Amino acid sequence: MANVIREIEKHSCFRHLLIASGQQDSLFHDTITALDVSVAEHLGHNPGSVGRDVQIDSIQDALGARLARIRPQLVLVQGDTNTALAAARAAARLNISVGHIEAGLRSHDATSPYPEEINRVEIAQLASLHFAPSIGAANNLEVEKVAGLVCVTGNPGIDSLVRQMTALAPRLRKHPQILVTCHRRENFGVPLKRICGALQQIADTGIADLLIPLHSNPAVSQPVLSTLGNHPHIRLITPLDYPEMVLEIRRSALVLSDSGGLQEECAALGVPMLLMRSETERPEVISSGNCRLVGSDARKIIAEVRRLLTDAGHHSRMAVPSWPYGNGKAATKIVSLIANWSKSKQNAPALSLVAAH
Repeated sequence: MANVIREIEKHSCFRHLLIASGQQDSLFHDTITALDVSVAEHLGHNPGSVGRDVQIDSIQDALGARLARIRPQLVLVQGDTNTALAAARAAARLNISVGHIEAGLRSHDATSPYPEEINRVEIAQLASLHFAPSIGAANNLEVEKVAGLVCVTGNPGIDSLVRQMTALAPRLRKHPQILVTCHRRENFGVPLKRICGALQQIADTGIADLLIPLHSNPAVSQPVLSTLGNHPHIRLITPLDYPEMVLEIRRSALVLSDSGGLQEECAALGVPMLLMRSETERPEVISSGNCRLVGSDARKIIAEVRRLLTDAGHHSRMAVPSWPYGNGKAATKIVSLIANWSKSKQNAPALSLVAAH
């Protein structure tokens, strides 16, 4: 979203506000500081341990009150979070148009990932501007017969990655490093125990050092700390800011994760990724060969890690960079489409935009 905001600021006809929900506030603050983005309003929403529906309703009510006062012509939301859905619902209730960035990604399984798949499907029904990151994502939207304009723009997350690639020189390690992240709900409990067991066995061999930024959710951090703490080949650290995260990806021989966005970033950087999920809403990275599904099966995780670290040919085939989600120009395309949409709607010259985090 930062790149879209920067592109918006180049157009004198636009006014915009960035509204933050307040979820994962410390991580958000570190990110916007690194990306040099300013927040106009902060909802101060701290969800705690409330359920999804309560969380969405709370954000929707708080944001709806502000939208009723601001009355923008367009609300931009990004991705598949509860915040994005709450913002789309709040805008639709006030008859305000919704633009969805990263539209059309689908796993075609409502339970996995949950609630992301449910959220993005509903947002698609509320949006009138769909900015799809890939041809496959656009095809999903056409199959669903969504209303409004569907355009393949690429993902502005890749724009951020391109900026960081030029800003940071890789400081490579001599000893192989594996970057590990885990935060998906479907991996809580028994699956996470299996994953931790696999990571411990990998570390025990000394074949590579493991770097694990710990997620703040205790459902993740506590099992990881209790199983993997104090291992000589495992470094548990606090969450990284965006520039440092990109640097650590580039330093790594491979990435082991259940993340969505990392699939796109690893493909663009040419870093092999093993995805600890049974499906993906980004099938392009499987087709390109940059990513393989390993789930939470300890034997499969260990076998695939060992193969990548010992079979140079296999590693090199997975390490060829690919760009299925754009080459860093997504924000320019998105804002150009918004400008054309504005003209077609015959809005006033000053178009208000609210980018909701």
